[in-house]
Amino acid sequence: MGTFNFNEKVTAGIIGDHGTVNVGQQDGAAQTLRLAAELARWLREQDADPGRIRAADDLHGELDRAAQQGRPAEPGLIRRSLETITLGLGAGSGGLALAQEISRLLTN
Repeated sequence: MGTFNFNEKVTAGIIGDHGTVNVGQQDGAAQTLRLAAELARWLREQDADPGRIRAADDLHGELDRAAQQGRPAEPGLIRRSLETITLGLGAGSGGLALAQEISRLLTN
């Protein structure tokens, strides 16, 4: 069992937004946005199908808009984009690894 030492009275300001204790990595949105841009760039470098590149651009755009508006990304658009991008990518490819990491970050 872990112990969390806050070193002062625990209030909403110490706990964080909406009463949640934030433990661990906190830059998930920025990291996800960076990975989405990297995935779109990788697909272009691989001369991927235009539909995959468009899906990667849609993914990056939605993540960027969501971050700017302070809202969660639209899950249906994210899921469709990732499915389009990963369809037919080889196991162990850089693109598949990027898409899987984006998916992991969005589900944590």
